[in-house]
Amino acid sequence: MFNNILDAINWVEHQPRFKEKVSLDDLKKAYDLLNLDFSNVKKIHIGGTNGKGSTQAFITSTLVDSKISVGSFTSPYLVVFNERIRINNENISDLELLNLINFLYDFNEKLVDFKLSFFEIVTLMAFKHFYDKKVSTIIMEIGIGGRLDATNIINYDATVITSVGLDHMKQLGSTIDLIANEKIRALKKNGNLYAFVLGEVKDIFISYAKSMNANYFILDKTMINEISSSKFIYNNLEFNLSLLGSFQQTNAILAFEVLRKLYPNIKTNDILDSFSKTKWAGRLEEISKNIYIDGAHNEPAINALMISVNSLFKNYKVTILYSALKDKDINKMLEIIKKYNYKIILTSFPDFRFMSLEPFSSKDILYVEDGFKVYQNLKENIKEDEVVIITGSLHFIGYIKQMLLKSK
Repeated sequence: MFNNILDAINWVEHQPRFKEKVSLDDLKKAYDLLNLDFSNVKKIHIGGTNGKGSTQAFITSTLVDSKISVGSFTSPYLVVFNERIRINNENISDLELLNLINFLYDFNEKLVDFKLSFFEIVTLMAFKHFYDKKVSTIIMEIGIGGRLDATNIINYDATVITSVGLDHMKQLGSTIDLIANEKIRALKKNGNLYAFVLGEVKDIFISYAKSMNANYFILDKTMINEISSSKFIYNNLEFNLSLLGSFQQTNAILAFEVLRKLYPNIKTNDILDSFSKTKWAGRLEEISKNIYIDGAHNEPAINALMISVNSLFKNYKVTILYSALKDKDINKMLEIIKKYNYKIILTSFPDFRFMSLEPFSSKDILYVEDGFKVYQNLKENIKEDEVVIITGSLHFIGYIKQMLLKSK
């Protein structure tokens, strides 16, 4: 048992990250032992390669504005572990988190036939906290995939898949088809699916939804009439988003359709108003004048980010400050960025999974140690017609945000 929050979090984070499994049976047994009843609670499940956090943020903001209590489980965190488990957009307190971890530590010790992994522990922590706090809605963000994700042990009123792209291929498979089949299997029998997917993935999703006798809404870009990157018309309604980037349009529409289905008493204008005020850290978030951070950490996300940067800042000189962990396809992400002829600076940040990006430097791409010092230098010398985008990894932008807090 732990007396302070740092020791408690340290224990959680040192549990096995991945374990080989072919089913969720063991985790379901553990969940059943907790004796949690969510039968009178609205339950929303959000998966996808990118866009999960923003979609959750749109839904959560609307529910909070409508005085409906909502618990949300997201990952990873940017600054503090507590961000993973929130109620009404407020992080779980240190004391509540300490008590939860002590409970799960004791619970895990008493399991005889198996032990829980890191993500299984934090998922059960979220479920228990939301049950204890008697929230009206829970939003659970899928960690990886869908079929075997720890969050997939209960039935949900809505299953949202924001996108399907090549990421976490070691766990999910090396092709879009394989990844799509893992993600769609978060959908349960007689469920409700909301997704933005294209081409062959769309056919896979519709076929599976039909086999599960589920209702489905597959968003098509042709349904959107774009006015600007954050303003568009959908279903004869004008959306004005506070979150920057054209990639937020599909996230907003999926959130809108879920809200209309599960909460018919919330007025459409109230939803649109909440969307216009929604904030989500790390998504084209301005941290200093003309300096933005974005957690794009795979090819689809970097591609979407560059399209938005090109649209939003076409009259600016753009510098990309980039860093990423060694398990990412850094070459492919840099190839996407290089198409735009932006200035690129590669850098480092403290993480045991980081490996120097100096081998990726060239006469056109600088490598400079210490990402926060590079940020500070850029901030001190930025001109009115310049913009800096800090990206490449959620862990990298989280480090920048942590250092900003410390420097204040």
